[in-house]
Amino acid sequence: MDERTAWDRYLRGEGDPGDLRQVRRTIHWVRDTFAAAARRERRPGTARLVLLDVDRIKARPTAKLPSLAEFAAERGLEDFSEEEQIEAYEEAYRGADNGQASGSAAARRDRLIDRQLEALRWLEQLVARDPGPADGVDAWFHPLIAGRLRRAGLNTLDALVTHMNHEGARWWRKVPAIGLHKGERISAWLQAHAPRLGLQLQEHALVQRSKLTKQGRAAAVQAATALRPLEKFLVPHELDGSAGCRRAGRDRLRLRADTDLEAVNAWIDAKSLGDGRSVLTATQRSYRKEVERLLLWAVLVQRKALSSLEAEDLQSYAAFLRQPPSTWCGPRSHPRWSPKWRPLEGPLSASAHRQALVILHGLFQYLNRVGWTEGNPVAEMRAKQP
Repeated sequence: MDERTAWDRYLRGEGDPGDLRQVRRTIHWVRDTFAAAARRERRPGTARLVLLDVDRIKARPTAKLPSLAEFAAERGLEDFSEEEQIEAYEEAYRGADNGQASGSAAARRDRLIDRQLEALRWLEQLVARDPGPADGVDAWFHPLIAGRLRRAGLNTLDALVTHMNHEGARWWRKVPAIGLHKGERISAWLQAHAPRLGLQLQEHALVQRSKLTKQGRAAAVQAATALRPLEKFLVPHELDGSAGCRRAGRDRLRLRADTDLEAVNAWIDAKSLGDGRSVLTATQRSYRKEVERLLLWAVLVQRKALSSLEAEDLQSYAAFLRQPPSTWCGPRSHPRWSPKWRPLEGPLSASAHRQALVILHGLFQYLNRVGWTEGNPVAEMRAKQP
């Protein structure tokens, strides 16, 4: 059956293709799907059988047969009668004609079709299986695409979706030989199977940054006790400062706050211009950056509440800023809503290091003034330095 007839008979519900290339791509996709099912069952031979195009089987070319005179001279039959020469000739080359060669190829083709049909009857029970997060990429994608994903370390569908959600809409740039069009095909397949797969591609992994909605940016990263911006950072109750070791008495408190995070947000708000605008000033952004880094370090590294930090802790933090781990660092170009956002770009310069301690000194001065904490660990650290 030719390709156009196959489409009209089996795929008419997909619409009029209009382009024979679309027909061929669809047929190849169907073959790939069955082959992937065979590979999932560790049947590589069946996968190769399904991908085999039997129409490519041709009759083997036959060698040119000698003339009767050439045959007689070669066999030493010159003195024999013509009738005897013909009889010997036919005996020597019986079955060597083109018709028989073509018949042999046709028989081989028929046998392969029978084997393919048998394989398809077995495979049709398998391809209906829903994909799972732990499935290898080679179980669902074309071998060439799967190979490129594996070489990039994306061995499973779970790893692939995680990578896409982390890298964003241009995730394919980190996968050699996967360009925009292949990337879009992979994204479309994952979107189509998302309800059954149980893995969700975030909007920022599908849409360019400039076209992201406010909801898409907000959903790009979930709040967690991990490297998150201040607004997405979840502080465990035991480290939230509600019972900090340096907390001042309740009688001194002149601040509406129950946790360290609420207290430092009040400090940032106090630096506003007082004109009612919700956009942070440059000063507020600078102060937020420094307190954000300290709070993340206190909870994630030092395992202490910010209101429990002592002078020795601030000394350790100062050393941390001089040589932060690579997991804490990333380009400034990544926005705060991005999964690739990090609190630092790298080790602070000497001037940036001094500025950070100046700002934190101001923070603890404020917390002491409003009755949130006793003393100032930054000042105490400086006093102990030679």
